[in-house]
Amino acid sequence: MYALAQALRAFRRHPTSALATLTTATVSFSLLFLVGLLLWNLDRVVGSLESEVEIVAYLKDGSDAQAVLEKVRSWPEVESVQLIGKDEALALLQLEYPYLAEASDLIDNPLPDTLKVRLIDPTLTRQVARKLGDLAQIGPGNVDYGGEVTERLVRFLAGLRLGANVLMLLLIVDTFFSVMGTIRLSIENRREELRVMLMVGATRGFVQRPFLLEGLLLTLSAALFALALGNLAYRFVAATLQNLLPFLPVLSPDDLLRASAGLLALALFLGFFGAWLSVRTYLRDTET
Repeated sequence: MYALAQALRAFRRHPTSALATLTTATVSFSLLFLVGLLLWNLDRVVGSLESEVEIVAYLKDGSDAQAVLEKVRSWPEVESVQLIGKDEALALLQLEYPYLAEASDLIDNPLPDTLKVRLIDPTLTRQVARKLGDLAQIGPGNVDYGGEVTERLVRFLAGLRLGANVLMLLLIVDTFFSVMGTIRLSIENRREELRVMLMVGATRGFVQRPFLLEGLLLTLSAALFALALGNLAYRFVAATLQNLLPFLPVLSPDDLLRASAGLLALALFLGFFGAWLSVRTYLRDTET
């Protein structure tokens, strides 16, 4: 109870500093939460795009399709490869366009045997497409991956993800130093009192507890405000996007719950560690 009373008393002693730290931490945690959700969503979008990337290679007439299939399947970049024979391709085309069934009785099947290739790492699409084109049974003009736009988008999203991670790191550092600054001000205001307490035999833990609790209360309060704002903002944006782009993946309520728990854990860590470091520095200075 003593530690809690002293922590609340510190807020009353310097409300401006406490409010500034609380505001800074709330803004930082709100941005951190929303950027984190954005990154998570980007991972879902990138995963969805990458799962759709596929290379289609058309074999030349007279090629040994089975031999080419086995060769491509042995490549380390390849996750799966499917061979669609010319007769199967014609049957699929006739299912989609039934009127072609009559024309197929009048002319020979013009479709080639086709390979559909999926890769372990979709960023290697261009490289593997070039390898397929180098095969004598295929040729460079008979490969289509239609993934050039997707490839560029995946690279753009990867760059965006890097920028978002840098922003998150800066926000964490800013919050950490804000907490340290507030705790240092509390220590300065109680410097004489703390010196007397240490002289009469107060333990380091007894001296530290009020400041640790102050740091925890600051960051926990800021995180709760941020979660309230962040969840409302994300649900509104997600609902709007789902109405405009129903195919776009969004995070589920369980995902939001896990993200909220992660932010609370981070807030407790920053509050505790920032306060502990400030008090530790003060105690070390008084002992030297």
